[in-house]
Amino acid sequence: MNAAEDKKEKIFVSAEEKERANNVNILDYLLSIGEPLKSEGNNFYRHEEHDSLVVNSRKNYFSWNSKNVSGNAVTYLMNVYNISFQHAVKKINEDLGGQDLSKFKVPEPTYPSEFNYDVKEVSTSDNVFKYLVDDRKIDPDLVQAFIQADLIKEDSYKNVVFKWKENGELIGANLQGTREIPEEKRLHADRPYFKKVLPTTKEATYSGFSITRGYPEKIYFFEAPIDLLSYLSINRSKLTNCRLISMDGLKQQTVFRTIKNTLKELRDIGRDVESVTLCVDNDNAGKEFIYKIQNYEISQKDGQCISIESDIPDLPRGQTKWDWNNELKSRVELSFKKNNMNMEL
Repeated sequence: MNAAEDKKEKIFVSAEEKERANNVNILDYLLSIGEPLKSEGNNFYRHEEHDSLVVNSRKNYFSWNSKNVSGNAVTYLMNVYNISFQHAVKKINEDLGGQDLSKFKVPEPTYPSEFNYDVKEVSTSDNVFKYLVDDRKIDPDLVQAFIQADLIKEDSYKNVVFKWKENGELIGANLQGTREIPEEKRLHADRPYFKKVLPTTKEATYSGFSITRGYPEKIYFFEAPIDLLSYLSINRSKLTNCRLISMDGLKQQTVFRTIKNTLKELRDIGRDVESVTLCVDNDNAGKEFIYKIQNYEISQKDGQCISIESDIPDLPRGQTKWDWNNELKSRVELSFKKNNMNMEL
C-alpha cells in the first residue's frame, strides 16, 4: 500500500490492537517480517539499507539518526514505510497473527563472576594527550599524572581507557573514543564519540573512575570521567581530602554505594564523611537528580546528617545544557583571548 492509498482509506483499530502493537518486542517483530538488520553487538542492530537506523534490543526502540526520529515498532513502520499510525498498528497485528511474540520485558541484568580486562593497551599515549589536552583542554600535568598512576591508558583502537580501581585492584573500566564518528554511523545521534563501559561484577557495577586525594572526607560525583578531569583542572588547588568519582550517567546507586564504602573506610581510622557534592550537568536531568538525592537523609554513625550539596556550572545565555568540560573549554578560550590582547598592547 502506498502513502496516497493509506491517506484515503480510514481504518479502525481497537485499544487491544494498539496495546499489542505498541508493546511488541521490536527486534523479534522486525526480524520475523524480514527486516534487514545486522547485529553490531551490545544489543544494537543496524539496518543494512539505512546506515543511520539502529535498533536497541535491550531498550526496545529504534533510532533513525539522519531523520531524527525514534520510537517503537509502530513508529518504525510509520517512518520506514510511510504509513499512518492506524495502518502500522493493523499491519503489526496482522503480521503477528497467531504468533506468540510477547510484550517487551526489560531483561534482568547479568553480571560476570569476575572482571575480565580484555583491553589491549599500547605503550604510546599520543592519542590520549591529543584528545584530552588539545581537544578537551584538560590540564596536561593531570593527564600525565593519571597515566603514571596507571589510571589512564591508550588501547590499540586509539581509545582512552579510564580504569576503575579500589584498594589498588582493577575492578572495571570505560573506554572513550578519540576519533569523531561520522553522523550516519552513530548509534546515538548526540554521541559523536565511541563510549563503552566494560562489563564488571554486580558489586562493582555501581563504582566508577575515581581519584582520592588525602582522606576522602568530601565526595564529589560527576556524570563522566571527562567532567571529573575538567573540574579537577579548574579546582586543582582547592581540592584536598576528597574523593572524585564518575557515575557514567546519573546513578543513585553509585552515590549510595560510594558513600557507604567511604564511611566504612574512614570510620576504621576515626574519621567521617563531611559532605557530598553533586557536580552534574546544568540541564533538566541534572537538576532533577540533585533534587532526588537531596531528599534523602544520609546519617553518620553519630546521627548527624551528611551535607548534600551541588556545584554545577553557570548556564550561558542561549544554552540549555552546560557541563564541566564546556566550562573548562570556555575558560581556557577566554584566557587565551585575554593573553593575546595583552600581547598586542
